[in-house]
Amino acid sequence: MRANQGLYLTTWGQPGAGGDQLDLTPAREQLASAHRLAERLSGSATAHRAEALEAHTDLQRAGEDAEHAYGNSEQVSAGGDQSSARRASETGGRGETPGLRAPWLHLASPAGITATTPASTHLAQGGALSVSSGEDVNIATGGSLVAAITRRLSLFVQRAGIKLFAARGNVDIHAHTGAIGIAAEKDVEARASQRKIDLAGAKEIVLTCGGARVRIRNGNIELHAPGRVSINGAQHSFSGPVEQETTTPVLPDDDPGLCPWKGRSAAASGEGGVEE
Repeated sequence: MRANQGLYLTTWGQPGAGGDQLDLTPAREQLASAHRLAERLSGSATAHRAEALEAHTDLQRAGEDAEHAYGNSEQVSAGGDQSSARRASETGGRGETPGLRAPWLHLASPAGITATTPASTHLAQGGALSVSSGEDVNIATGGSLVAAITRRLSLFVQRAGIKLFAARGNVDIHAHTGAIGIAAEKDVEARASQRKIDLAGAKEIVLTCGGARVRIRNGNIELHAPGRVSINGAQHSFSGPVEQETTTPVLPDDDPGLCPWKGRSAAASGEGGVEE
């Protein structure tokens, strides 16, 4: 099946066989709803200093391209000649009809769309991929969920928070060439239910609260307080210097990435990748 002006596959019915063949009203309304949702959440994300949903403009363009109308059949007036009447008859005499401004492929269904296979499914595009859902998005995999991203990863939740659990194994968070920042309006807690909490800094560790500060650096411990400093204990032992070795992880160097512009060009033409 091939249609160089666009293709509309749908299970939306037209009672009494009324309406136009390319009436995309249900699909267009769904696209408009998805665009409004993406635009609203994108604005909320940027207000909270998260990344915007830049690809949501593609949803808007998809809906706008579905509003196109084409055809300009000749209309016959009461005093028209026979040749005009014949041309109007040949062209249908119905005026404009809905169509697509660009050769989109639209799939639309009031009940749902499924794609199943016992093998693998592949989705590839040279531009952006947008996913919008009025309710939940659920992913269940019997193996691993792995993502490799060239530029950035931004996750924003508007209301109910973020939870990350590992039933078994470790949770590792690395920033190989940058810093890790944690900020909260309320408490920040770190607890080890069975073993220890280990804090190590290659150069220094600084604890600050209420004008008081504890700094550990260059083998020294600096204690500053604008108020009272209390030290309580059954015994106090002050002996000679003791040095504790500190082990910090060795992180890999930043791998050279693909040039984004050249990468898209290579993906479109099938050429090899170009490294920066």
